[in-house]
Amino acid sequence: MAYSLADLDAMTIDLAQRLPFEERDRLLDLIIADGRRESTQMQSYRVGLYCDYFEEDLVRMLKVKSVKVLSRGTTASGFDAVIVGDSDEEQYRATFRHVETTLKAAGTGFHRVVTMVVFLTNMDNWPLFNDVYREFITNPPCRAVIGTTGLAQKPLAIEIVECIAYKVAP
Repeated sequence: MAYSLADLDAMTIDLAQRLPFEERDRLLDLIIADGRRESTQMQSYRVGLYCDYFEEDLVRMLKVKSVKVLSRGTTASGFDAVIVGDSDEEQYRATFRHVETTLKAAGTGFHRVVTMVVFLTNMDNWPLFNDVYREFITNPPCRAVIGTTGLAQKPLAIEIVECIAYKVAP
């Protein structure tokens, strides 16, 4: 049986935590989707880029045994300090792939990211960054993109400074 959020709300914590992992995992997607909010009904150029705020329903999260995952600051530089990509666009993709690897290792993915903070060294690339971002982000989190004059290694073009997602504990 596929449970709804109303069904989950009516359950005790003990009963909900006894649901099979797959069902709790599916319910977490519903909880996250329900928590993404807009502050107005007006449409703007930002559609698909971010939501205005996220309501973290801790009771629902507890019921499905949700765990918060925080990713470290990530750039296009690999563990060997070699920067992946000769262009800003290639660095953007490499950085998102590096974060994706971290999220997968933690048992989650971009679809469950609720907050993201990004530093860019060239804000003239705003449209290009958003194009690459849309390749990876299908469920828009709260997001901030900040221009900076430099990062840890001079040729770096991007750093995803903060990335918060959720997963379900077994």
